[in-house]
Amino acid sequence: MHEESRPHQEEEQFLALAKAFEAMMEAGESRFFDHDDLEFLIEHYLERGSLRQAQQVHHFAIGLYPESLTLQLREAQILASNGKHVQAIPRLKNLLSFEPQNEEIHLTLAGIYSQMHEHKLALQHFREVMNFADEELRRDLYIDIALEHENLGEWKQAIRILLDALKEDPSNETALYELAFCFDKEGRIKEAASFYIQYLDDHPYSFAAWYNLGNAYQRLGKYKEAVDAYDFAIAIEDSFAPAYHQKAEALTALDRFGDALEVHRETLLLDAPQPSTFCYMGECLENLGNLDEARQYYEQCLDLDPHFVEAHIGLGVLADLQERRDEALEHLAQALLLHPDHEDTLLMMATILKKMERHEEAEICLVQLLERNPSVIEAWEERVDNLQAMEAHEEALKMLDNAFEHVPPTSSTLGYKQFVSLFALRLDGEALRLLDTLLLADFDGMDRLLETYPGLLDDPRVASRYARFKP
Repeated sequence: MHEESRPHQEEEQFLALAKAFEAMMEAGESRFFDHDDLEFLIEHYLERGSLRQAQQVHHFAIGLYPESLTLQLREAQILASNGKHVQAIPRLKNLLSFEPQNEEIHLTLAGIYSQMHEHKLALQHFREVMNFADEELRRDLYIDIALEHENLGEWKQAIRILLDALKEDPSNETALYELAFCFDKEGRIKEAASFYIQYLDDHPYSFAAWYNLGNAYQRLGKYKEAVDAYDFAIAIEDSFAPAYHQKAEALTALDRFGDALEVHRETLLLDAPQPSTFCYMGECLENLGNLDEARQYYEQCLDLDPHFVEAHIGLGVLADLQERRDEALEHLAQALLLHPDHEDTLLMMATILKKMERHEEAEICLVQLLERNPSVIEAWEERVDNLQAMEAHEEALKMLDNAFEHVPPTSSTLGYKQFVSLFALRLDGEALRLLDTLLLADFDGMDRLLETYPGLLDDPRVASRYARFKP
């Protein structure tokens, strides 16, 4: 009870002191204030970011107590808060010569060096404090030291420090989360999963460990196991919204769109609606075939955030599915205004333009996309399709030669497209030899091709090969 009332008591003390000091300044008077009261005032003004008031109190206090080392420390902290690091550092180093084991001086210096991106110097001061810190402070210092290693990209060292932190205090949830981040940066996802499994053997009620285990499983593509882990996290801490969001994402990856939709609905009861939640709900409904309801959620997303690109794309996809091509293009154009380099948007726009037989415009989109990223195989496929739709087979073959310089030459999809253009140009021998190779490597690709060109089987040479290779 005493601990709970302390913040309230401190707030009352601060307000009373602040009122008394400000009344004195307004009256132009000078009265006595206790040293500790003035230091208390400065400290609380700094915590609130009220730098002008902190400076005012300090100026008055140093006149009363010019030899106070604590007030000199507060002066350095005021300078640092004003971004005057170069002036603050020598003052702090001078104070250290008087009090080499003053943890607040070391921590202030460490904080300044970290802000200056001098992370190695920050580490020196954090480690120095570790030599004489109490148990409560050590808990925070492990995290501070790990974060400085992270700032230096020293993920292995950060992992080692965080593991030490958990050995000393297994309940350190911040260490559990930072450890997941570092394992991820190192690409050691399997090791992360193994660590959390082992940790949970000893601490089965740690919702943070279950949550991070779920994230590791999700990164490994083990979506069912991820859902189970998130369920444990939710059972322990049923108000932890991130676990619900991640569970919904894993369910979506399992194509369990109805279940994912229900989990998203649960999150709306936990915190304020987020644009991303409405967008994900729209995607689930879209996959469930409830297109009109999906549209409502995409629009609710945009009501909260008109610049949410994925919602504009979602509305474009819905309009395309309902064959409202012009409307689909309007939504995709809006998405491109917001994110001009969005590859999926350019690809979808090209596909819709091709359906509308606006082939020249589709070509512009595809050229733009491939200039930015020539490794997008779907863009090469669409571009060849677009040229073939215009009967530009010679240009399509040239395009395929260019494509094979950027994507795997073993792509059977592009190979079948090459066969189409060779056959259309009456290069029968080359076309049929290529077809033999393709049917042996990927027979299903021929079935996909026949959906677009069913008339190919009218040629007995193609039909006989199709029958011979058919499983």
